[in-house]
Amino acid sequence: MAKKRKKSKDTDEAAGHIPADNVLACVHVVSNQIGRAFYSEVSAEHDLSLPEWRIILTLAQQPGRTATEITDLWGMEKMAVSRAVRRLEGMGRIARQPDADDRRRQVLTLSAQGRRLYDKVEPLATARYHEITDGLSKPDLKMLRKTLKKLIARTAALADD
Repeated sequence: MAKKRKKSKDTDEAAGHIPADNVLACVHVVSNQIGRAFYSEVSAEHDLSLPEWRIILTLAQQPGRTATEITDLWGMEKMAVSRAVRRLEGMGRIARQPDADDRRRQVLTLSAQGRRLYDKVEPLATARYHEITDGLSKPDLKMLRKTLKKLIARTAALADD
């Protein structure tokens, strides 16, 4: 799995660019660093971008979702999801078909190849998740989750205004 990294001077300097009272800047930095941590561990080895992984993860747990639903679920940009869906479909990892209830909607499902990829990547992604969150105590992780859910709800409400 991943090598243990010492705290580098670069990490300390990067943190110094964030105003101490700007929690949103911190969230942005953490999001980007999580993406890089995923990429270094999983993406390069399996030819899989983070948006593609989010789609595969969603479809493994909730088959038959639409691209719009995935966009909303993850708070991703429509174009990023559209590109990822096209690439995954072109690689034979997912299939798109008309919804039985509404033929205008296209539902997505994992192909057998997509399921095999999920089965390979999921343990690595879960291990990476634990490597990232193991620095937090259980109460801290619970509080962070609760706080982030509040921010997600608030930003969703503001986006709807």
